[in-house]
Amino acid sequence: MRQVLSKGSNRAPTEFSLVRQFGDSFRAGVEFMPRSDRWHPVWNYRILEANDEHPALAIGQSSAWPSSKTSGSAFSLTTAQGFGNGVSGYLSVSYAPDGDLWQVPAGINWRFHEKWSSRLMWDGGNLHPVVTFHHDVWSLSLLLLDGVDPTLSFSIGF
Repeated sequence: MRQVLSKGSNRAPTEFSLVRQFGDSFRAGVEFMPRSDRWHPVWNYRILEANDEHPALAIGQSSAWPSSKTSGSAFSLTTAQGFGNGVSGYLSVSYAPDGDLWQVPAGINWRFHEKWSSRLMWDGGNLHPVVTFHHDVWSLSLLLLDGVDPTLSFSIGF
């Protein structure tokens, strides 16, 4: 679940998602935005696992969130790699057909404690800093959408 805390944001104020992991390389589910009664499929398939010779490679589909430039689904091709000391990064190419929009999202993650991580998420136009608390199968994140709008995200893995 994601909840934008500031009033007047151009984002969907609430979003729910249900995603299930199937094996090591595939996950699938749905995202729902109640204000606009929109449903989006979510899936991600890891084609290659990262190792010392090459980064991970994955394809997927989800809502175009956190982009504020378009709505609807986005398809992505993503490469990701760990760099050591809890630092990893990713680079994607995404296409949102509803807005005929191509973007190049990217991000860097830092797991600085067993229970804490941070992420700088670039959606191709705006930077969204994130800090996350991890506990067993659930996590709680504080995001600043566009670096401005505080947003809470709560996830449970299953």
